[in-house]
Amino acid sequence: MAERQLICGQCGAANPPGNNYCGRCGVFLGGRAPDDGERWRPSDRPGEPRARRQAAIIYSIAALFALSCLVLSLVVIIWRP
Repeated sequence: MAERQLICGQCGAANPPGNNYCGRCGVFLGGRAPDDGERWRPSDRPGEPRARRQAAIIYSIAALFALSCLVLSLVVIIWRP
């Protein structure tokens, strides 16, 4: 018994069963949609609250790192025998 070929809705090409993407144009043919990470992708627009919050967190971590390096170097210089 022959299995049905999948017909691409965009270019009309016949694809063998089991293909998730069209062999000619590459469009997704159906079934379970692939997870492209859209929910976890950070925003590219700098004005959005999430992007501003992420930038603030990164700058805070960098500032704390620089401050801790400064304090550590002062401790080493002051307590040097």
